[in-house]
Amino acid sequence: MSDRNDDVLFFAGLVLGAIVGGAAAALLTPQSGPQIREQVAERGLELKNRADDAVQRAQQVANQAVAKVQATAQDLIKKPDDDLVSGGGGI
Repeated sequence: MSDRNDDVLFFAGLVLGAIVGGAAAALLTPQSGPQIREQVAERGLELKNRADDAVQRAQQVANQAVAKVQATAQDLIKKPDDDLVSGGGGI
């Protein structure tokens, strides 16, 4: 019987704590629900825009790197290989 009373008291304390916690949160929240939702939506859009900007910058850097590698590769293809012509030298 004592275990049952302990369980009931625990459950009652849990429910009372949830009610008190909810009331405290409602009283201490500086903004209303719609204001908070609007603020979260605005912050989400801001973060999305920042992410889009970062992706665009990364694509530009990658495109520049690819162009540089392609130009270097073309230069190497056009340049006669001095080592092969002169007999491989250096070893």
